[in-house]
Amino acid sequence: MINNEPVHFSLKYLPLLIRLRCCEPARLPGYLGSTLHGILGWALLNHKEAYRYIYENRKMAEGGYDIPNPYIINPPGYREQYNKGDELRFQVILLGDALRYAEQLINALITAGSFTIGAERKRFQLEEIMQYDQLQSIWKPGLYAPEAIKAEVLSEHRTEGCTNCSIQLLTPLRIRRSGSLLTELDFITIFRSISRRITELTARYGGFVNEQEIVWLMEAAQHIQKTSSGLYVKNMERYSTRRDKKMDLSGLLGAMTFQGELAPFTPWLNAACILHLGRNTTLGCGKIDAVIMN
Repeated sequence: MINNEPVHFSLKYLPLLIRLRCCEPARLPGYLGSTLHGILGWALLNHKEAYRYIYENRKMAEGGYDIPNPYIINPPGYREQYNKGDELRFQVILLGDALRYAEQLINALITAGSFTIGAERKRFQLEEIMQYDQLQSIWKPGLYAPEAIKAEVLSEHRTEGCTNCSIQLLTPLRIRRSGSLLTELDFITIFRSISRRITELTARYGGFVNEQEIVWLMEAAQHIQKTSSGLYVKNMERYSTRRDKKMDLSGLLGAMTFQGELAPFTPWLNAACILHLGRNTTLGCGKIDAVIMN
């Protein structure tokens, strides 16, 4: 009999690709994580239950325990100028039990139809919503296919025999220790961030994590050696309307390479490529890419 029970972890997610079309020349913030967070929240305002669960879940925690919200925004690459007809595409990833609000989120975007973005409030028209991993259209003019709203599950695939890996930080990675932003990372810090994120998400939004394996891997992570590092701090800030002040979003960019017995860590590294690491992941921070090599 084949045992289909998860070995390392299990978490459902729904990757949505949102395609907008620029209707007039627009100058936007280079990094759109905070801007897209704002327009999604605006679209959801008339869907109170979905808004509270997706955007304000951390406020539901008892005893002030800080928990992650069940979504991630992947903004487009750094770009300030959009011309009429240009496409703006970004991802929204719903996590765990937040998938039950997927149709409400999609319907909110369809109902809005267009969005005014940036300080000059330039108009962008909704063109398509897709299930990103399957590349299937959920909505576009003349088509609505809710059957394409299909959940994915984090892969547990383990790459055997690998002894080298490269980790690239694609958006600012914000990990703090004693209140200060870390400017260098070792492998145990990276794995601790991965395992903590998966543990917190599955505890709040359903799924499974093998906590005994985490204990063993924390010990094993001490023996993974960093062989190169080219990290630097990217200074970035966002304006918070709610707090009426600028908020620091500075974090690390660059790449590192590691060497050692990496096979047990490969499922966790692959999961981190989807879930991001560190703080402000809802705004797209902490996106990484991991390349596993023999």
